[in-house]
Parts: sequence; structure tokens; C-alpha cells
Amino acid sequence: MIFQSPHPPVKVPSVDLYSFIVQRIRNQAYWNDPERPVYIDGDSGAKLTIRDFLHYTAEIAAGWQSIAGLVPGDVVAVLSPNDIYYGVASFSVLAAGGVVSPINPGYTQREIVYQLQASGARFIVSDGELLPIATDAAREAGISVKHVYRLQPATAPSPQSSSVAHQNLFDLCQGAPAARTAATAPIRHSGDESHHAPAYLCFSSGTTGKSKGVVTTHFNMVAIVTQVDAFLRGEDYAHTGQVLAGVLPFYHIYGLNVLVHLNLVQGCTIVVARKFDLPKFLCNIETYRIQFAYLVPPIVLNMARYSRLQDHDISSLNFIMSGAAPIPASLARDLETRHGITVRDAYGLTESSSILLMGRRDTQDPEAIGVLMPSVEARIVETGTGRPLGPNQTGELFVRGPNIMKGYLNNPEATEATFDSEGFLRTGDIGHVDRTGHFYITDRLKELIKYKGFQVAPAELEALLVCHPHVRDAAVIGVYNPQQATEVPRAYVVLTERNGRDGRTEREVTEDIVRFVASQVANHKKLRGGVEIVREIPKSTSGKIMRQVLRKRVAEVGASAQPSVVSKL
Repeated sequence: MIFQSPHPPVKVPSVDLYSFIVQRIRNQAYWNDPERPVYIDGDSGAKLTIRDFLHYTAEIAAGWQSIAGLVPGDVVAVLSPNDIYYGVASFSVLAAGGVVSPINPGYTQREIVYQLQASGARFIVSDGELLPIATDAAREAGISVKHVYRLQPATAPSPQSSSVAHQNLFDLCQGAPAARTAATAPIRHSGDESHHAPAYLCFSSGTTGKSKGVVTTHFNMVAIVTQVDAFLRGEDYAHTGQVLAGVLPFYHIYGLNVLVHLNLVQGCTIVVARKFDLPKFLCNIETYRIQFAYLVPPIVLNMARYSRLQDHDISSLNFIMSGAAPIPASLARDLETRHGITVRDAYGLTESSSILLMGRRDTQDPEAIGVLMPSVEARIVETGTGRPLGPNQTGELFVRGPNIMKGYLNNPEATEATFDSEGFLRTGDIGHVDRTGHFYITDRLKELIKYKGFQVAPAELEALLVCHPHVRDAAVIGVYNPQQATEVPRAYVVLTERNGRDGRTEREVTEDIVRFVASQVANHKKLRGGVEIVREIPKSTSGKIMRQVLRKRVAEVGASAQPSVVSKL
């Protein structure tokens, strides 16, 4: 049985993302005022107007071609926290025919190098503060330091720790549009070409450890913007001229689509937060009269529990869309009752170009995640047999639609394993759909841990743990932390013999393990769930870790039970 959206299908134009966005800007009356801000820096108050956005994007695109030597298909990695110029960097690359690979700015050098090499990046656009690590990673990945560009305009101060004179992205501007040649005109992808030409290479963690490059085409990106726009307007959530909170990371597929692409189509201004700070977030709501916020559950939880929330005038905020994990029903009710804020859930994947399900305005059951986006089809399939199931029957969620990725980069085996014979994507999530079309996600078939919306692959941490000189074997699972409203990674380790530990106690060794992992991974991968010493790791006869045994152990003693060492990092 195939389930469909209650919203009518959308017509997705077969064009490249840059052309689509520019055309929609021209058709959007909100942008008729050239001084209208697209982005406002929530810290400094600096603004990027729609006129400057379009000017910089087109001129830098020409510079990518004529000065930098970018050719169609070249990959440009963007390493930056949220910035008012992030969209300029991305769209200039797309307009020049390049492919954007966003990198988490919290990554270690090892992780950055892996993504640079896996994506085949030829250029890097880096935030000023990250230039030292970007430069070192470029050298290690075999990228010329001449191909590392600083994102911020030249007026911003240079980082003191960098000994390399970096080119500025804005130095690629080519002057007046009339001075451009045919050779530097924006690259267009139309018809079938837009269905196959990659626009983005975001990376998604896999259960095998190393993250995989998700090939998202221009058509996929145009589709998801069209789908979400139609849904939000159909539910009367979105209105032209709204001011939105820009706290979701732009390098994440969720933030990228709703805060870098969709806002331009809908005619909205984004108040950008370089990093999330709750008091500053609340001040920005008050100062800029923010009306709409795309968030994740930990932020919503912290906001609802903040002891000084009443000190801020947040009356302008009327809607929160929360993704990555379900919002506790009591929390949503509290915000709606006390502050008049409607809270709805959303669900999606990197492989689906972000959102697949979203809560309707008239949703009655707070446990329901939502209904399908327009033009998305779904199946619920019995695990093990592949038998299609009907309403109120629990199985794995399969999805199909114009927003679904082309496949994994240079990984045909993983791509083939992810799609069925009819083009449905296996999500790895377990759930059911009721007779009204509302979906419920109840479990995860795949082993990924989701910490505050970020994916953590247990296998990656396990491979790192066994590199520690005192760890003989290891397993990692996610345990739910109700205080943070998120899963956190917890490690179970088998230590080497005592005489090989230099006389150190078990606690000293496990504390060292926590520090060792923290020094090697991004912030969201740290062992916040702690380290527990065990005599052996439960494994099947084939040698696979039986994580369900460890999860059962947690369920029996409680996730809050203290392991040997709890990470304070």
C-alpha cells in the first residue's frame, strides 16, 4: 500500500537551483525594495540586503570561473559557522557550475581532511577564525593553499594565528555585470540535466562508520523548496515578510534548506546567530520581533525551562517547527498555553534533502510527527520480509519523491542497498501511519545516534576507542538524556590486562579514554553518556555487536544510572 500527502502534488520545474531562486526573487514583491535585508547578524546588527546578495553572488560566480579557474563539476567545501554571507558563498559556487560540500565547523582536522578527500574538493571557503585549521587540512588533503578563500569581506579583521596570506572570496568580484563575458555567465542546468547534476554533497553518517557523501541534485533541491513552501503556505504557517530565527546550522541539510534557500523564495529575513546562546536568542526575538523559528528539541526544551524567560518579550514568536526528534507533548502544550506559540514536529533525512513529514495546524494527536510533504509517497514495510503493511501496522518507513537523493558519492553498493526495486528509499526508521495519514516514528532500525540533530555513527567511535592503548574492545550506543532532550553516546569498553596499564586505576584509565576521544572528534561525537567498563562486548556468532543487549541493560537499570565515568566535556 502506498501512502500519499493530503496536500496536492506540486509541479517541480526542471531547472538549476540558482536560476530557480533568482527567478522566484524577481517574482516576490517583498524583494522589490533593494535595501530589504536578507540576513541580519544578530550579534553586530550588520545587514546583507537583497541587492548586495544578488550582486555578490553573480560577480563572485564570474570570478570563480575567470580568476579561480573553477570548471563545472568542481567541488567547493564551505567550512563556516552561520554567517550572513554563507548563502553568497553557496550560490556563487552553484552559479559558476560548481558543487557545494558544507563542512561542520566543529570538526577536527582529521574529520575535515576526510570530507575534503571523500568529496574530491578542489577549493575551500573558510570562515576567518577557521583559516588555520582549513589551511592545515588543505595541505594534508592535497589542496593548494591558494585555493583556500576567506569568507568574510576584506574589512573584517584577519585571524592572528594564520601565517598564510589568504585570498578573500570577495576579491573574485568582477565589476559591473556588463563587463562579463559569455565565458563567465552563470551555468544553467535545465531539463534532464537538472535531474542529474549535483548541487550539494552533504555528508551523512553510516552504520559502517565513515560518513558518506549524499549526492543531492539541482532538481532535488528545487523540489524540496517547492514542496516545503507549498506545505507551509497550505497550512497558513508561512507569510511573506516574516522575520525568522537563524540558529540552525547552515551546513546541516535542515538549516541549509529552510534558512539559505526557502527564505529567499518566501520573502523572509533571517536573524543569524553564529552560535546558539539562549539569552541572546531571546534578546534577538525581542529586538527584531522574530515570528518563526526552525529549531531542534534541546533548544525548545532549554527555552521552556529557562528561569528568566518572563524577562523577555517573546510575544512576536508565534510558531516553532522542531526537527531531529519528537518534542515532548507536555512541552508543546506548555509553550502554546503560556506563550501562544504553536509547536509542530518535522522529520527528514539528509538523503531526502531534509523534510519528509511535518505537523499540520489541526493535528490532534501530539504523538504524531506529521503528514507527508506534497509529492512524497511512502510505504510501511515489514522488517525481514519486505511485505507492504497497511494503516496502524508497524514496520520500516520507505519513501519516494522528487526530493530524494541521487545516491551516495562513489558508493554504488550503499546506494543499491538503500533503494528498493521501485525507487523507494529505506529510511531505517520504524513507525506506522494512521488512517488520517499521520505518521508516527517509534524506533530506529539503523544504529545511528542522534545528538541534538547531529548524526553520530557508533562504528566510528568504536574504531577510535580500540586505538586507545588500554582498550581491548568497545561498543557504543545512544542513551536518552531527558535533561537535554536528546540521545548521547555512551561507550562500553573492555580494558587490557591490569599489568599493561602502567599501574593506573580503572577510573584513571576511563577518564583518559574520555579525553582521548574528545581530542579526536567533533563536539557532538563526544562521550557525553559516559564510559562503562564491561568484561566482554555482547556479539553474535558472526562477530557483530549486539547493541540490543546493551540497550536492554540500559532499560533495566535506567539511562540515568551512572557509568564508570561520565564525560563532563
